Amino acid sequence: MRTLLSHIGRLYTCDRHDRVLADAYVVVEGERIVEVGQGRPEGHFDQRIDLRGQVVIPGLVNLHHHFFQTLTRAIPRALSGHLIDWLRAMYPLWAGFTPEDLNAATQATMAELMLTGATTSVDHAYLMPGGRAAYTDAIVEGARTAGMRLHLVRGCMTAMEDRLEQELTPLIGPRAGGLVDDEDEVLADMARAIDTYHDTGWGARVTIALGPTTATYPRLDFMRRIAGLANEHGCGLHMHFHPRPDERAWCREQYGKRPIELLDEAGWLRPGTWFAHSTRVDADDMRQMAEAGVAVAHCPRMIVRLGARVTPVHEMLAAGVRVGFGVDGGASNDSSSMLGELRLALLLHRVAGGEGTVPWQQWLSPYRALTMATRDAAAVLGRSDIGRIELGCCADIAAFDMSPVAFAGARTDWLSGLLVAGDDSRASLTMIGGAIRVLHGRLVWDDEQQLRARVDAATQRLIERAQRLTGLDYLQMA
Repeated sequence: MRTLLSHIGRLYTCDRHDRVLADAYVVVEGERIVEVGQGRPEGHFDQRIDLRGQVVIPGLVNLHHHFFQTLTRAIPRALSGHLIDWLRAMYPLWAGFTPEDLNAATQATMAELMLTGATTSVDHAYLMPGGRAAYTDAIVEGARTAGMRLHLVRGCMTAMEDRLEQELTPLIGPRAGGLVDDEDEVLADMARAIDTYHDTGWGARVTIALGPTTATYPRLDFMRRIAGLANEHGCGLHMHFHPRPDERAWCREQYGKRPIELLDEAGWLRPGTWFAHSTRVDADDMRQMAEAGVAVAHCPRMIVRLGARVTPVHEMLAAGVRVGFGVDGGASNDSSSMLGELRLALLLHRVAGGEGTVPWQQWLSPYRALTMATRDAAAVLGRSDIGRIELGCCADIAAFDMSPVAFAGARTDWLSGLLVAGDDSRASLTMIGGAIRVLHGRLVWDDEQQLRARVDAATQRLIERAQRLTGLDYLQMA
């Protein structure tokens, strides 16, 4: 199949030469990009798609998500409260989801991501009630149905934050309703996931990484075992890392070291490791991360959703830390719009530390934000086959229509207009490996209403179950 994408208004290739082409075209053959140029190409094409008036970019790469959370978005009980309060409300909901629920959530989440220009996504799957391998399989099956590239972080949670396990176990069952994992069982399923699904070849559709939800400093040997398994099989390492003051104090009292130093001892500081959020890292942390090749997934909407600190992206970049963007979980964001995340990321870091403390010279430009979400994010995942519109790369491409009135006066620089002026995040085209998954702003592989209905049914069941166990009214704000 030869496909011609023609009359492209502006093509941002994000290639090694940073080419931006007007009146451009891209030719796709099979899964690969085989021609990029300007004007009118010659030859036979099985399919022609006219993209006049549109911005075309490499497919966006989402570095952090929790697909299961799409089952529990915009729940009134959890709309107010900082992290621990939010988790106290959410864990009883999450303890009840099934592999079938997770399959539905995976497809719905990927649909939303693709509808907003993403072609590759990480899923940090750290909750699998009861530790059943069927949850891992459900995510992969859902991704294969959706047709999106998946970097699955087979995660775990061997301890809950604060005293939540002690609080919740009497209400929802032993080990907090099966949410707290057994270490040996986790490692066994991590190994099984690698053997079954891990692919590092060109155009890989499913790749496995490993990592708990957060560092387990009291059990560093477990962290070492995860790192050893990842190193043995060439897997990435990923987890949340933004050490609170109490964590720093505990590490200092117990070990006489900083959290980042303990992670280094456990084998976690190396290329192929990327952390989520890192809102509380300091200058020494950043320096050590940069020296080790550790990257960060910045999730801006989570910050404003949960009232967290603003990640000092400008300081990270200045220190040499690679940074990309993540949507984060459906319940700690309540949206899975990749373009929406990119738009907010472009602006939010400017207020880190308060008004006027970030010099405007260090603000992200629209093009810098785009490269962070494409070729830089691909590099974080160890991939050179995606993230660029270049000969030989995978045909992962997204297009956005710049003709609506929302872009009136905003096409002096098309990319700036897309990221700053737009009021809609829907892609007109999303192509993954040469296969069209979104066309004219609509899914081509499933019906949106049916996807939503499957998830809605699971959400209602989870709410009823959690209310019965806890006595809380999840339909009222706390």
